[in-house]
This record gives sequence, structure tokens and C-alpha cells, in this order.
Amino acid sequence: MTTCAYSLAPLPDDLRAAYDALTPEALRARGSLKWSRYGDAIGAWVAEMDLGTAPAVTQALRRAVNDAAFGYMPPAFAQAAREATAAYQADSFGWEVPLEDVSLLPDVLSSLRAVVQHVTEPGSTVIVPTPAYMPFLSIPGEYGRELLEVPAVRAEADAVAAGEPEWSLDLDAIEAAMADGAGLLVLCNPWNPVGRVLTTEELDAVAALSTRYGVPVFADEIHSCLVLEEGLTHVPYASRPGADPALTWTATAASKGWNLPGLRCAQLIASGPAREAWEAQPLCQHLAFEAAGIGALATAAALSPEGRAWNEGVRAYLRGNRDLVAERLDGVEGVRFTAPRGTYLSWLDCSGRAFPEGVSPMKHLLREAGVATNAGATFGVGYGDFVRLNLATGRTVENETVARIATALEALPLR
Repeated sequence: MTTCAYSLAPLPDDLRAAYDALTPEALRARGSLKWSRYGDAIGAWVAEMDLGTAPAVTQALRRAVNDAAFGYMPPAFAQAAREATAAYQADSFGWEVPLEDVSLLPDVLSSLRAVVQHVTEPGSTVIVPTPAYMPFLSIPGEYGRELLEVPAVRAEADAVAAGEPEWSLDLDAIEAAMADGAGLLVLCNPWNPVGRVLTTEELDAVAALSTRYGVPVFADEIHSCLVLEEGLTHVPYASRPGADPALTWTATAASKGWNLPGLRCAQLIASGPAREAWEAQPLCQHLAFEAAGIGALATAAALSPEGRAWNEGVRAYLRGNRDLVAERLDGVEGVRFTAPRGTYLSWLDCSGRAFPEGVSPMKHLLREAGVATNAGATFGVGYGDFVRLNLATGRTVENETVARIATALEALPLR
């Protein structure tokens, strides 16, 4: 496999100016979930972007509206989305995916539910490294499986300053769980919410464990199109030579990188025995019919050369937001900000400040700063002092957001 380093290009001046000019009032008027759930608060929680989508996607959707293309999924729409997915994986990551290995489905979580239900045994253990995207922690129990949270290994601040990743997979704990008969590992890469882009060494270590113990791996790579570092690239888990195709399912979508979650079109990539196992299940086969035709059109447009160019510019813009927040919060004593290298979601440790009894950091920031974040406790046991902060907004809004957060935290006593 040839890896292909991402590039980041500046946004066109008019688009940058439009993003910079966004205001909370204008975003609230759109009525999105992110900006309507918490009243007048700044929306910095659910994983939506405030930056619209690529012009190529908008054009494709306008054509669909003009053509009243709102019926069931035509084969041509599905084919275009599958072809675009395979081409994107090859061009961006050097991963050659046969077209027949790509399935459409409504979202990543539906594929995880199908894998848990049909690949694991009732009562078996599902390993989820934490902190983790919240549904990963609840889905195993929906199907009578046991959840095993494996907390990340966290480096000290001085080691992070020297270049060591702050959050890493606890490979020893994962191996112990696999040796004990676990039924599945859920691997999120890039890692929501800590923003890690896993290295080939980490992926190879996971692949070796999966093969040794015969434990399947579900790779959630929905944020693969959101690497924020120039020259850094996402490496698909399934592309590694040690990843056993019989034990590997990869889920991805354009929904995060192009802001399309409401259009209901994700992709499941599996080959060999894993593909056969997927297609042998009627429920899995039926998921392809639940994807939206208009979502398939949007996906093909997003992954086109024009759509990719927009994504490059947006990633550069998001990196600017990340650096802005990192610089401001670096001066707030008792707070550690994990700057994401991938995703637009950041992880904020507020444990060095003393909150009023019974008040979580999320509730404090909502009440005192007027900023809606995600509560750290929902990402796993032991993360009650954290919040997840969404950075995908306009620069003026980001300035206001981080200023409010810093002021609200600095008003608290140190622990």
C-alpha cells in the first residue's frame, strides 16, 4: 500500500470571509440541532459543522431538487457513491478497495449494530477504548453483549510537550480482554473525542492481536477525511498487511467531512469472508435499501475532485480554530486542552479547577459561559471532569466561545 499524505490549501477569500462573518444569531436562525437544543447558548457540542458543505455538493442537491429525485435509491446513484468511495480511498490513503467490497447503508451506527448482532455471540464482550463516542458504549448492551471499557493510557504533560501522544490505546488491556474471549473490538480512528490519528505501529499491533486471538475489529473511520496536520495521513486499519480480512469491517461516510449527517448515506467496506458474512445476513443486505438516494448523490459529489478541494480548505480553517483555542486555553491554569490532529472535536480536562458540588464542567460552562458542550461522563467511566468541545464554526464565533470558556473556568478556584 502507498500512503498519500494529506495536503491543506487555504480557502478562497470569499468563503473564508463568509465563515469569519458568521455570528451566533445567524447560526441560531438556521434552526439546526446544534444551535436549537440549548436555547441562546453557543452550540459547541454535537458533531455538526457550521460551515455548510462543498459547492459541488450543493450543486448536486440543487439538480436533485430540480429533477424531483426523491424516490427510492436508483442503481445509478448507488453505483456512483460506491465508485466515489473506492476512488477516494485509493487516492487519499493508497488503499485499493474493490468496488464489490463497498456497501451503502444509512449510517455508521447501523453497521456497528449489524456487526454486533451477527458477528458476536450473545453474552460476549465488546471492547471499547475510552473515552469513546457515546453510542459505542450503549449499543453492545442493546444486543445482550457485555461492554468492556478500556481506558486510554495518558501521558504526562511534559511528555506531551516533548512530542508523545497524550492518549494511546492500552494494548496490554486489549490483549488481556481478547485472551479472555472477547467477541469484538471497536476501533475509532481518528479517535473521537481525543483527536488521535493512530500510527501504523498501533494499527499493526491491533491487527496482530486480532489475528492471534481471532477477535473481529470494527473500524469506525468516519473522521478519516478530517486530518488537520499538513503531511499527516489517515491509514485505514484494513489496509495494513496484518489485518485479517475475515475479521475486519470498516465503516465510513462523508457526513462529518462534508457536513451531511442528515442525508443518510454511509459505507461499509469488507472483503473475503467478512464480506460473505455480511451478505449472508438479510438484515445487513437490507441496510443498503435504507440509505437515501439523495445522500448517495451528495456522497459522490463530496468525494469528487471539486468536493475534496473544498474539504482541504475547510481542514486548514479548522486547524486555525484549533490553534486559536489551544493558545487561549494554554494560559488557563488547571486546564489541559487536547488539540486534535484529526476530527474537529477537542477534549478538555477541567479537573484542575474546583466546581460547585454537584455541578459538572458541562453544566458550569452552559450556565456560566453560555456554551453548550458534551459532558465528559458520557464518554466513559472516569471522565466526569472533561468536556468535548466542537471546533467546527466560524472564526468570530470561535473567538467568542473560547473567551467565554476561559473566563468561566478562571473564575473557579484551583484544586
